Amino acid sequence: MMIRQVASLAIPCCLLALATACTAAPPTDPAAERRDATPSAPPSKTAAVPPTETPASTPPPEPASLRLPGMEAGTITVLKAGPRKGSMVVGDVPPGKDELWVLFRCRGEGKAEIILEPGIDMPFTCLDDVISPIMNRLDLGRRKTLTVRVQAPDSVEWALRVTR
Repeated sequence: MMIRQVASLAIPCCLLALATACTAAPPTDPAAERRDATPSAPPSKTAAVPPTETPASTPPPEPASLRLPGMEAGTITVLKAGPRKGSMVVGDVPPGKDELWVLFRCRGEGKAEIILEPGIDMPFTCLDDVISPIMNRLDLGRRKTLTVRVQAPDSVEWALRVTR
């Protein structure tokens, strides 16, 4: 007798499961479909926000600001410039024999190049939405005055510090 009761319940449950699997997607508010529950409040009349859209009240995150590169304790800043966009003659590094550190940060799609005249070119690829930190040590021995230039398109924001 027990098997007949289980079998008689299993067949309608299977048919119900098949019928449910072939119907349209459930409504967005599953509480409205419950027949045995009493609603505690009338359904909301606001439209549901599709999952691919963000509500208008959430602003996009602000990009991090590009700043001058920091410097190590015990170093002296010889030149600095930025943040700015495009090309610029930054200035002159006086003669000397100290090693130089060129600290550079850039953001924006494009190529930037630091030129220390005469004779030193340092090309870099800058990325959109990413601040790329760059640090180069130059040990030139005794040097003459170096003129520092940055070549960059207007799409690239950069900041430079030269220390000794």
